[in-house]
Amino acid sequence: MTASQALARKWRPRSFSELVGQEHVVRALRNALESGRLHHAYLFTGTRGVGKTTIARILAKCLNCETGLTAEPCGTCATCRDIDSGRFPDMLEVDAATNTKVEEMRELLDNAQYMPVSGRYKVYIIDEVHMLSRSAFNSMLKTLEEPPEHVKFILATTDPQKVPVTVLSRCLQFSLRPMPQELIASRLAHILEQEKVSFEVPALSLLAQAAQGSMRDSLSLLDQAVAFGGGQVRTAEVGDMLGTIERQALLDVLQSLVRKDGPGLMRLVQDMAERGISFERALQELALMLHELALMRAIPDSEFAAAEPALAELAPHWDDATLQLLYQIAIQSRRDLSLAPDESAGFRMALLRMLAFQPGAAPPAAEQASGERSTTRSPAPKAAEKAVAPRHERVTPPQAPAAPSPSPSPAPPPSPVTVASKGPPPAIDDWSGLAQRLAGAGMAHELARHSEMVRYADGTLHLLLDAEHRHLLPYKEKLRTALEAILDADIRLSVETGEASGQSLAAVEYKQQAVRQREAEASIKNDPFVRAVTESLGGKLVESTIKPDGQDQGEAR
Repeated sequence: MTASQALARKWRPRSFSELVGQEHVVRALRNALESGRLHHAYLFTGTRGVGKTTIARILAKCLNCETGLTAEPCGTCATCRDIDSGRFPDMLEVDAATNTKVEEMRELLDNAQYMPVSGRYKVYIIDEVHMLSRSAFNSMLKTLEEPPEHVKFILATTDPQKVPVTVLSRCLQFSLRPMPQELIASRLAHILEQEKVSFEVPALSLLAQAAQGSMRDSLSLLDQAVAFGGGQVRTAEVGDMLGTIERQALLDVLQSLVRKDGPGLMRLVQDMAERGISFERALQELALMLHELALMRAIPDSEFAAAEPALAELAPHWDDATLQLLYQIAIQSRRDLSLAPDESAGFRMALLRMLAFQPGAAPPAAEQASGERSTTRSPAPKAAEKAVAPRHERVTPPQAPAAPSPSPSPAPPPSPVTVASKGPPPAIDDWSGLAQRLAGAGMAHELARHSEMVRYADGTLHLLLDAEHRHLLPYKEKLRTALEAILDADIRLSVETGEASGQSLAAVEYKQQAVRQREAEASIKNDPFVRAVTESLGGKLVESTIKPDGQDQGEAR
């Protein structure tokens, strides 16, 4: 491998045929060049490393190649070679991040009126054009709208939202997309084969994932990986370089969550910290695995289940709602990781939240089937009856069998089991306390706070929701699931809207807050110092700034 030149420069595409990806842009430019329908200004937008400047240089060669206006520049003429090396006098490449002043833009545009020195067109490539000042944008508007016939503008930016609409409307805009990981990995494999460097395919997948859609970033990482691996690209070494975590370690994390093994989880986190693992990447991978688990439950025959049997074994242990909750915790914790005392503490708290908020495992198929069977059963020991009886039924033991007669006789038929309706769970009588226990359940908690318990009858909990809060009705199913997890009982939930009596937890809290507010206002108004200021100095008390103890500023003012 040539050490004097970076891979990103050595393997930079020099024609549309060498360009990887961005087919929608290449097709439009090819057709325009072949038909001669050229625009005077182009704007390429997209994230870093997706080919904006590369396409701009290829377009400059297409416009000025000595073989004529073409969609396939020869690459061998003096013009093509000069453009590749950055020495072509009629191609002016400007970095707007360092040339933001209006004077610099005016000086640049003053030369636009002169004919090209050796090429067919003068091509102005302005990179990161959104960095120009407003005055600089205004100075180029007239030239950009009606440039001379021999001038072409090619603008590039990673943030088109900052480009004035007056400039956008004068350009033909192309949005370049991030590169797919599979395409990046394939390109890296091709480059390593040409460079005669041995590699492992999973290592290229790690590099492609770390590049986040940027081909240039992937080549820079590949350079680093080759140096780190001593001329080879191996999965383990790339993982160490990137600080990624092996999938098996995250499988261990998920298995500990299934077992609800808190100490085991903390030992795994400590081991990851000692190995210098990136906890942000760990949360990203954990969210991806939870996403795959959700797909396995929704589509049992999906490719994920076949590709990773060890992960598929965990799918039956969680229901769909729990997987959605764990996924939300993973992505939210990754977003909040920068606010944690350190990454290790943030990752620990994420796992502890997953451990704490698991409503429970999905019931095995056999238990679900038993709940649907007939309630008439043969006599069995009490322990067996408790194991098979549904949670909402109480089974009355059969009468003791009569004493056996001396002579053999056929056994009497089994007595039917009498089923009685089970009363409400004890905790449901304290609805306000139950609603408070739902704190952390999101919108389900809000629905509980604003609802009043009407009655509990025949296994159904009837709630009344004030019509003012009817927007909370879509969260009824989430509330039912949360209640079942807390009460450990099957609950049917009925929520009606109407005029409430003001006994909900939220209404009581509002009343208590109003009382505290009135007491705070009275305390301030009767304060001797405040009265002296208002009466002697003509001061005015702004009541809206008074807050009760413990609210906002922590004291009444």
